[in-house]
Amino acid sequence: MAANTVDTKSKATLPRSPPASPASPASSPAVAAARVGEVGGGGVKVSLATEDDIPELIALFWEAFSGPGEATFPHTDNGRTWLERGFRNFLGGPSYYRPESRVAVVRNANGRPLSFAIVHIVKPGQSGVVGSSWKRRWGTPDEFPDLSEERLAHFFEPLARAHHLAVGREGHVYIEFLVTKATARRRGYATALVDWVTRLADDLGYACYLDGGGRGMGMLEDAGFAARDLGHRYGDAPPPCVPMVRPKKSG
Repeated sequence: MAANTVDTKSKATLPRSPPASPASPASSPAVAAARVGEVGGGGVKVSLATEDDIPELIALFWEAFSGPGEATFPHTDNGRTWLERGFRNFLGGPSYYRPESRVAVVRNANGRPLSFAIVHIVKPGQSGVVGSSWKRRWGTPDEFPDLSEERLAHFFEPLARAHHLAVGREGHVYIEFLVTKATARRRGYATALVDWVTRLADDLGYACYLDGGGRGMGMLEDAGFAARDLGHRYGDAPPPCVPMVRPKKSG
C-alpha cells in the first residue's frame, strides 16, 4: 500500500522534560484526539490501542515484514522485545525527546486488532523524525544481538531524509506505519484509519505526511495527499518512497 503504507507488508523509555513549543493554537494532541472520537471513514470504528493489544500488533507487524523483511525485523524473542518496547513508547506519555504518538486500530468483533496506524504528532520545530531519530522512537537495538543497527538505519534513515525534505520543521502528523492483516484487506480499514488521522491533523491545524508507494495511492489522493517532488534535493538516486503530504487545513 503506502507508508510504510503497508497492508501487511509495507515499514526506552526516556526521561520527561519540559514540553516543547505548543502543539497549535487550536488544540493539544490529547484534546484533539478526544474530539476526533472513534469513528473513521465509512462508519468503521477506530479506537486507540492499549498495552493489551501489543502482542496482536506485533503479529500484524511481523506479517507485514515476513520474508526478506525478517532480516531487518527478525521474528525472534529479541525482535519481539524490541518491538514491545517501541509500542510501549508510542502508548505512553509524551516525551521532550520524541514526538507524542498514538496507535490507532480497527478491531474485529472479538476486539482483536485487524489494522493499525502508528501516528506521531510532530510539533513545529521539533526534530523528532530526522536522521537517527528512529532510535528515540523505537529504542536502540544495542542489547539485542540478532537485531542489526546497520539494517535498521538502512531502512529508517533514507525515509527520514525524504520526510524532512518534504515537510522540514513544519508541525505535522506523521503516519509511520499503516498495516492491515492480509485476510482483512479491501474492507475500508486503512481508509478509516487515514480518515481518523487526517481529522486529528485538521483539529490541530497541522499538515499530514506519510511515506507512500505501492498499494493505496488512490485512497491517499482521495484523502487529500499529494506527492511532493523533491527534485534533486534528495540526491542523484530517487528516494525509497513517494513523499506524500496533505497540507494543513486552510482557515
